[in-house]
Amino acid sequence: KKEWQLSLRSYLKAYSAFRCLDEEQRGYLQTIVPRRLLRRALTMTTKEGQSSSLFEDNDTLLASVLQNIGKAQSMLHQYGKAIETLEEALRIHRVVAMRTNNSRSSSQDVARILENLGEVQMISGDLTSAFGRYVESLNLLRSNGNNVNDSNNGIAVALVLGAIGRVHLKKGEYAEANVVLKECMRTFEKIGVPPNNRKINEIRSCLVDSELALMQNATSTLAGQRREISSVPYEDKALAIDELADAYKNKGDYSGAIWFYSEALTLRRRKVDQLSGSGLRGGETVDIGRTLSNIAQIHRERREFGAAKILFDEARELYRS
Repeated sequence: KKEWQLSLRSYLKAYSAFRCLDEEQRGYLQTIVPRRLLRRALTMTTKEGQSSSLFEDNDTLLASVLQNIGKAQSMLHQYGKAIETLEEALRIHRVVAMRTNNSRSSSQDVARILENLGEVQMISGDLTSAFGRYVESLNLLRSNGNNVNDSNNGIAVALVLGAIGRVHLKKGEYAEANVVLKECMRTFEKIGVPPNNRKINEIRSCLVDSELALMQNATSTLAGQRREISSVPYEDKALAIDELADAYKNKGDYSGAIWFYSEALTLRRRKVDQLSGSGLRGGETVDIGRTLSNIAQIHRERREFGAAKILFDEARELYRS
Protein backbone atom coordinates (compact mmCIF):
# COMPACT_ATOMS: atom_id res chain seq x y z
CA LYS A 1 0.00 0.00 0.00
CA LYS A 2 2.83 2.39 0.84
CA GLU A 3 4.35 1.94 -2.62
CA TRP A 4 1.04 2.85 -4.26
CA GLN A 5 0.73 5.93 -2.04
CA LEU A 6 4.19 7.07 -3.13
CA SER A 7 3.34 6.34 -6.76
CA LEU A 8 0.12 8.31 -6.52
CA ARG A 9 1.98 11.25 -5.02
CA SER A 10 4.50 11.20 -7.91
CA TYR A 11 1.75 10.96 -10.55
CA LEU A 12 -0.18 13.84 -9.00
CA LYS A 13 2.98 16.01 -8.90
CA ALA A 14 3.66 15.26 -12.56
CA TYR A 15 0.05 16.02 -13.47
CA SER A 16 -0.07 19.30 -11.52
CA ALA A 17 3.27 20.47 -12.89
CA PHE A 18 2.27 19.66 -16.45
CA ARG A 19 -1.06 21.50 -16.17
CA CYS A 20 0.72 24.66 -14.95
CA LEU A 21 2.89 24.93 -18.06
CA ASP A 22 1.95 27.09 -21.04
CA GLU A 23 2.14 25.70 -24.58
CA GLU A 24 5.68 26.93 -25.19
CA GLN A 25 6.92 25.39 -21.94
CA ARG A 26 5.17 22.10 -22.75
CA GLY A 27 6.86 22.01 -26.13
CA TYR A 28 10.19 22.67 -24.46
CA LEU A 29 9.50 19.84 -22.00
CA GLN A 30 8.69 17.49 -24.84
CA THR A 31 11.95 18.06 -26.73
CA ILE A 32 14.68 19.25 -24.37
CA VAL A 33 14.01 18.96 -20.63
CA PRO A 34 14.96 15.64 -18.96
CA ARG A 35 11.87 13.43 -18.81
CA ARG A 36 12.79 11.20 -15.89
CA LEU A 37 9.80 12.01 -13.69
CA LEU A 38 7.29 11.82 -16.52
CA ARG A 39 8.81 8.60 -17.79
CA ARG A 40 8.42 7.15 -14.30
CA ALA A 41 4.80 8.27 -14.28
CA LEU A 42 4.26 6.48 -17.57
CA THR A 43 6.00 3.20 -16.79
CA MET A 44 2.78 1.37 -15.97
CA THR A 45 1.28 1.90 -19.41
CA THR A 46 4.23 2.06 -21.81
CA LYS A 47 5.72 -0.94 -23.56
CA GLU A 48 9.20 -1.32 -24.90
CA GLY A 49 9.68 0.74 -28.03
CA GLN A 50 6.53 2.85 -27.49
CA SER A 51 7.64 5.50 -25.01
CA SER A 52 8.92 7.98 -27.60
CA SER A 53 5.60 8.04 -29.50
CA LEU A 54 3.70 8.79 -26.29
CA PHE A 55 5.66 12.02 -25.92
CA GLU A 56 4.72 13.26 -29.36
CA ASP A 57 1.38 14.60 -28.15
CA ASN A 58 0.83 16.72 -25.04
CA ASP A 59 -2.70 15.44 -24.54
CA THR A 60 -1.63 11.81 -24.83
CA LEU A 61 1.06 12.39 -22.24
CA LEU A 62 -1.40 14.05 -19.89
CA ALA A 63 -3.98 11.27 -20.37
CA SER A 64 -1.34 8.63 -19.65
CA VAL A 65 -0.41 10.30 -16.38
CA LEU A 66 -4.11 10.51 -15.49
CA GLN A 67 -4.49 6.83 -16.29
CA ASN A 68 -1.74 5.96 -13.82
CA ILE A 69 -3.28 8.24 -11.20
CA GLY A 70 -6.53 6.32 -11.65
CA LYS A 71 -4.75 2.97 -11.28
CA ALA A 72 -3.02 4.12 -8.09
CA GLN A 73 -6.30 5.42 -6.68
CA SER A 74 -7.93 2.08 -7.41
CA MET A 75 -5.14 0.17 -5.65
CA LEU A 76 -5.71 2.42 -2.64
CA HIS A 77 -9.46 1.57 -2.77
CA GLN A 78 -10.39 5.13 -3.78
CA TYR A 79 -12.80 3.79 -6.38
CA GLY A 80 -14.95 6.90 -6.84
CA LYS A 81 -11.89 9.07 -7.46
CA ALA A 82 -10.37 6.41 -9.70
CA ILE A 83 -13.46 6.32 -11.92
CA GLU A 84 -13.51 10.13 -12.24
CA THR A 85 -9.80 10.22 -13.11
CA LEU A 86 -10.01 7.41 -15.65
CA GLU A 87 -13.08 8.96 -17.29
CA GLU A 88 -11.12 12.20 -17.73
CA ALA A 89 -8.22 10.24 -19.27
CA LEU A 90 -10.74 8.49 -21.53
CA ARG A 91 -12.23 11.81 -22.64
CA ILE A 92 -8.79 13.13 -23.58
CA HIS A 93 -7.85 9.97 -25.46
CA ARG A 94 -11.14 10.06 -27.40
CA VAL A 95 -10.34 13.60 -28.51
CA VAL A 96 -6.86 12.46 -29.57
CA ALA A 97 -8.40 9.51 -31.45
CA MET A 98 -10.71 11.86 -33.35
CA ARG A 99 -7.82 14.18 -34.16
CA THR A 100 -5.67 11.32 -35.46
CA ASN A 101 -8.57 9.81 -37.41
CA ASN A 102 -8.93 6.83 -35.04
CA SER A 103 -5.40 5.54 -35.54
CA ARG A 104 -4.58 2.05 -34.31
CA SER A 105 -2.42 3.37 -31.44
CA SER A 106 -5.18 5.76 -30.32
CA SER A 107 -7.83 3.04 -30.31
CA GLN A 108 -5.55 0.79 -28.28
CA ASP A 109 -5.03 3.59 -25.75
CA VAL A 110 -8.79 4.01 -25.42
CA ALA A 111 -9.23 0.23 -25.10
CA ARG A 112 -6.72 0.09 -22.24
CA ILE A 113 -8.46 2.85 -20.31
CA LEU A 114 -11.86 1.23 -20.88
CA GLU A 115 -10.41 -1.99 -19.45
CA ASN A 116 -9.10 -0.07 -16.41
CA LEU A 117 -12.51 1.53 -15.91
CA GLY A 118 -14.24 -1.83 -16.21
CA GLU A 119 -11.95 -3.30 -13.58
CA VAL A 120 -12.63 -0.49 -11.07
CA GLN A 121 -16.38 -0.67 -11.70
CA MET A 122 -16.38 -4.46 -11.28
CA ILE A 123 -14.47 -4.21 -8.00
CA SER A 124 -16.86 -1.53 -6.74
CA GLY A 125 -19.87 -3.71 -7.64
CA ASP A 126 -21.23 -1.91 -10.72
CA LEU A 127 -21.28 -5.02 -12.91
CA THR A 128 -23.53 -3.57 -15.61
CA SER A 129 -21.22 -0.61 -16.25
CA ALA A 130 -18.16 -2.83 -16.04
CA PHE A 131 -19.60 -5.20 -18.66
CA GLY A 132 -20.26 -2.29 -21.03
CA ARG A 133 -16.71 -0.94 -20.63
CA TYR A 134 -15.15 -4.35 -21.22
CA VAL A 135 -17.23 -5.05 -24.32
CA GLU A 136 -16.35 -1.64 -25.79
CA SER A 137 -12.67 -2.32 -25.05
CA LEU A 138 -12.86 -5.74 -26.73
CA ASN A 139 -14.51 -4.29 -29.83
CA LEU A 140 -11.76 -1.68 -30.16
CA LEU A 141 -9.00 -4.26 -29.74
CA ARG A 142 -10.57 -6.40 -32.48
CA SER A 143 -11.13 -3.48 -34.86
CA ASN A 144 -8.85 -1.27 -36.94
CA GLY A 145 -6.90 -4.21 -38.29
CA ASN A 146 -5.66 -5.34 -34.87
CA ASN A 147 -4.45 -8.92 -35.19
CA VAL A 148 -5.26 -11.34 -32.37
CA ASN A 149 -2.30 -13.47 -33.48
CA ASP A 150 -0.01 -10.56 -32.61
CA SER A 151 1.19 -11.46 -29.11
CA ASN A 152 0.68 -8.02 -27.53
CA ASN A 153 -2.80 -7.52 -28.96
CA GLY A 154 -3.67 -11.18 -28.39
CA ILE A 155 -2.81 -10.89 -24.70
CA ALA A 156 -4.88 -7.71 -24.42
CA VAL A 157 -7.86 -9.46 -26.06
CA ALA A 158 -7.48 -12.50 -23.79
CA LEU A 159 -7.34 -10.35 -20.65
CA VAL A 160 -10.52 -8.48 -21.60
CA LEU A 161 -12.27 -11.76 -22.45
CA GLY A 162 -11.27 -13.06 -19.04
CA ALA A 163 -12.68 -9.95 -17.39
CA ILE A 164 -15.98 -10.29 -19.29
CA GLY A 165 -16.18 -13.92 -18.20
CA ARG A 166 -15.64 -12.91 -14.57
CA VAL A 167 -18.47 -10.36 -14.81
CA HIS A 168 -20.80 -13.06 -16.16
CA LEU A 169 -19.70 -15.35 -13.32
CA LYS A 170 -20.38 -12.69 -10.67
CA LYS A 171 -23.83 -12.10 -12.20
CA GLY A 172 -24.63 -15.82 -12.04
CA GLU A 173 -24.65 -16.13 -15.85
CA TYR A 174 -22.70 -19.37 -15.82
CA ALA A 175 -23.31 -20.53 -19.39
CA GLU A 176 -22.17 -17.16 -20.79
CA ALA A 177 -19.17 -17.14 -18.46
CA ASN A 178 -18.24 -20.64 -19.58
CA VAL A 179 -18.24 -19.72 -23.29
CA VAL A 180 -16.21 -16.51 -22.85
CA LEU A 181 -13.69 -18.00 -20.42
CA LYS A 182 -13.02 -20.91 -22.78
CA GLU A 183 -12.38 -18.43 -25.59
CA CYS A 184 -10.01 -16.58 -23.27
CA MET A 185 -8.08 -19.75 -22.42
CA ARG A 186 -7.82 -20.81 -26.07
CA THR A 187 -6.58 -17.32 -27.00
CA PHE A 188 -3.85 -17.57 -24.36
CA GLU A 189 -2.88 -21.00 -25.73
CA LYS A 190 -2.88 -19.78 -29.33
CA ILE A 191 -0.37 -17.03 -28.62
CA GLY A 192 1.84 -19.30 -26.53
CA VAL A 193 1.36 -17.98 -22.99
CA PRO A 194 2.85 -20.57 -20.56
CA PRO A 195 0.17 -22.69 -18.84
CA ASN A 196 1.57 -21.87 -15.37
CA ASN A 197 1.09 -18.12 -15.90
CA ARG A 198 -0.63 -16.49 -12.89
CA LYS A 199 -3.37 -14.88 -14.98
CA ILE A 200 -4.12 -18.15 -16.78
CA ASN A 201 -4.43 -19.86 -13.40
CA GLU A 202 -6.94 -17.22 -12.26
CA ILE A 203 -9.02 -17.56 -15.44
CA ARG A 204 -8.86 -21.37 -15.26
CA SER A 205 -10.18 -21.25 -11.71
CA CYS A 206 -13.11 -19.07 -12.84
CA LEU A 207 -13.81 -21.47 -15.72
CA VAL A 208 -13.89 -24.38 -13.29
CA ASP A 209 -16.33 -22.49 -11.04
CA SER A 210 -18.64 -21.84 -14.01
CA GLU A 211 -18.54 -25.53 -15.01
CA LEU A 212 -19.27 -26.68 -11.47
CA ALA A 213 -22.17 -24.22 -11.21
CA LEU A 214 -23.62 -25.55 -14.49
CA MET A 215 -23.14 -29.07 -13.19
CA GLN A 216 -25.00 -28.24 -9.98
CA ASN A 217 -27.82 -26.61 -11.95
CA ALA A 218 -28.10 -29.68 -14.16
CA THR A 219 -28.25 -31.88 -11.07
CA SER A 220 -31.08 -29.85 -9.55
CA THR A 221 -33.13 -29.31 -12.71
CA LEU A 222 -32.60 -32.66 -14.44
CA ALA A 223 -32.85 -34.90 -11.38
CA GLY A 224 -33.56 -38.46 -12.35
CA GLN A 225 -32.44 -38.02 -15.96
CA ARG A 226 -29.30 -39.71 -17.26
CA ARG A 227 -26.36 -37.32 -17.39
CA GLU A 228 -22.82 -37.67 -18.67
CA ILE A 229 -21.36 -36.35 -15.40
CA SER A 230 -22.55 -37.98 -12.20
CA SER A 231 -23.51 -36.06 -9.08
CA VAL A 232 -20.47 -35.49 -6.84
CA PRO A 233 -20.45 -34.16 -3.26
CA TYR A 234 -18.70 -30.80 -3.46
CA GLU A 235 -16.92 -31.32 -0.15
CA ASP A 236 -14.28 -32.88 -2.43
CA LYS A 237 -14.02 -30.20 -5.09
CA ALA A 238 -10.97 -31.81 -6.69
CA LEU A 239 -12.94 -35.02 -7.29
CA ALA A 240 -15.75 -33.07 -8.93
CA ILE A 241 -13.21 -31.33 -11.18
CA ASP A 242 -11.72 -34.73 -12.05
CA GLU A 243 -15.10 -35.80 -13.40
CA LEU A 244 -15.31 -32.67 -15.52
CA ALA A 245 -11.81 -33.36 -16.85
CA ASP A 246 -12.78 -36.97 -17.65
CA ALA A 247 -15.79 -35.73 -19.61
CA TYR A 248 -13.63 -33.36 -21.68
CA LYS A 249 -11.11 -36.12 -22.34
CA ASN A 250 -13.86 -38.50 -23.44
CA LYS A 251 -15.11 -35.86 -25.89
CA GLY A 252 -11.60 -35.52 -27.34
CA ASP A 253 -11.12 -32.00 -25.99
CA TYR A 254 -7.64 -32.60 -24.62
CA SER A 255 -6.88 -28.93 -23.95
CA GLY A 256 -10.01 -28.64 -21.80
CA ALA A 257 -9.14 -31.86 -19.97
CA ILE A 258 -5.68 -30.52 -19.14
CA TRP A 259 -7.19 -27.28 -17.80
CA PHE A 260 -9.44 -29.16 -15.39
CA TYR A 261 -6.92 -31.79 -14.31
CA SER A 262 -4.46 -28.95 -13.68
CA GLU A 263 -6.98 -27.17 -11.45
CA ALA A 264 -7.61 -30.39 -9.51
CA LEU A 265 -3.84 -30.80 -9.17
CA THR A 266 -3.50 -27.27 -7.78
CA LEU A 267 -6.19 -27.96 -5.16
CA ARG A 268 -4.55 -31.23 -4.14
CA ARG A 269 -1.09 -29.68 -3.84
CA ARG A 270 -2.57 -26.91 -1.70
CA LYS A 271 -4.24 -29.46 0.56
CA VAL A 272 -0.99 -31.41 0.98
CA ASP A 273 0.80 -28.18 1.94
CA GLN A 274 -1.89 -27.51 4.55
CA LEU A 275 -1.52 -31.03 5.96
CA SER A 276 2.27 -30.83 6.07
CA GLY A 277 3.53 -32.20 9.38
CA SER A 278 0.21 -33.72 10.36
CA GLY A 279 1.02 -37.22 9.10
CA LEU A 280 -2.21 -37.33 7.03
CA ARG A 281 -0.68 -36.75 3.60
CA GLY A 282 -0.53 -40.31 2.25
CA GLY A 283 -3.86 -40.46 0.46
CA GLU A 284 -3.53 -36.94 -0.91
CA THR A 285 -0.06 -37.71 -2.26
CA VAL A 286 -1.46 -40.71 -4.14
CA ASP A 287 -4.19 -38.48 -5.59
CA ILE A 288 -1.57 -35.99 -6.78
CA GLY A 289 0.35 -38.80 -8.46
CA ARG A 290 -2.79 -40.03 -10.19
CA THR A 291 -3.64 -36.54 -11.44
CA LEU A 292 -0.09 -36.04 -12.73
CA SER A 293 -0.41 -39.34 -14.60
CA ASN A 294 -3.74 -38.28 -16.11
CA ILE A 295 -2.21 -35.06 -17.47
CA ALA A 296 0.87 -36.95 -18.68
CA GLN A 297 -1.28 -39.46 -20.59
CA ILE A 298 -3.03 -36.63 -22.44
CA HIS A 299 0.33 -35.08 -23.38
CA ARG A 300 1.41 -38.49 -24.66
CA GLU A 301 -1.79 -38.77 -26.73
CA ARG A 302 -0.92 -35.37 -28.22
CA ARG A 303 2.61 -36.66 -28.92
CA GLU A 304 4.07 -34.09 -26.51
CA PHE A 305 6.51 -36.64 -25.16
CA GLY A 306 8.81 -34.24 -23.34
CA ALA A 307 6.00 -32.81 -21.21
CA ALA A 308 4.61 -36.31 -20.61
CA LYS A 309 7.97 -37.63 -19.39
CA ILE A 310 8.40 -34.80 -16.87
CA LEU A 311 4.97 -35.49 -15.37
CA PHE A 312 5.37 -39.28 -15.33
CA ASP A 313 8.75 -38.88 -13.59
CA GLU A 314 7.24 -36.61 -10.95
CA ALA A 315 4.39 -39.08 -10.34
CA ARG A 316 6.89 -41.96 -10.06
CA GLU A 317 8.92 -40.06 -7.45
CA LEU A 318 5.77 -39.37 -5.43
CA TYR A 319 4.82 -43.04 -5.37
CA ARG A 320 8.33 -43.97 -4.21
CA SER A 321 8.40 -41.45 -1.38
